[in-house]
Amino acid sequence: MDPLELNAAATPTQLGGYLSDLPQPPTVHHHGPARNVRTDLYQGHRIVVTTTYEITVDGMPVPAHVGVDNNGRVHCHALPAYHFLSAVDTVRTLIDNYPDEYPAPPDSPGNRPPAGDGGHHHGGG
Repeated sequence: MDPLELNAAATPTQLGGYLSDLPQPPTVHHHGPARNVRTDLYQGHRIVVTTTYEITVDGMPVPAHVGVDNNGRVHCHALPAYHFLSAVDTVRTLIDNYPDEYPAPPDSPGNRPPAGDGGHHHGGG
């Protein structure tokens, strides 16, 4: 875009009209699938990509808001200093950073007795 086009697009009327036409984020947060809307202008075309993420850990919904920027990087409000290449990596980092929110399930490898001893330990040699 040349400087004259940029200047014309940045007038309060033009910019205000463009911004008011963009999808507006919800004013209240709700639990459930996270909806993400990305927009772009390309060769005079307005592109809108809407994605919905329904993320669970151990069958429980993850209440963290996850979004994707126009370069495909995933971000999460609970991890503001991070950008990820995938939503799965985002959830893994949530589990690592918030272990109290995601306790290990009772049958996870760290909570099982060693194989072959049935969980019984006897004294002696």
